[in-house]
Amino acid sequence: MSAIMEKRPDEVLDYVFDFGRWLSTGDAISTATATATSAPVNGAAGAVAIDRVDFDSSTATPWVTGGIDGETAEIVVSIRTALGRRKSGVLRLRIRN
Repeated sequence: MSAIMEKRPDEVLDYVFDFGRWLSTGDAISTATATATSAPVNGAAGAVAIDRVDFDSSTATPWVTGGIDGETAEIVVSIRTALGRRKSGVLRLRIRN
């Protein structure tokens, strides 16, 4: 997933990253992590945060909260599979009231 989405600062939203097409037969996600980074807005530090990350055999879902109006954040989801593969996906968020 490499897209630009919008969310409001008060929303807590989940974003599904589907790695199913990339996984080979017999492989499955064994761990998933997510990070949020953003630049300061009008001197205030970025406020987008990852609440938690859910995953199953082929998808990873970060739950994203917070943000400041005008902030642009990058969410990076990284997985590791049972067979030792590693893959990341990126989502860009624009925060708008």
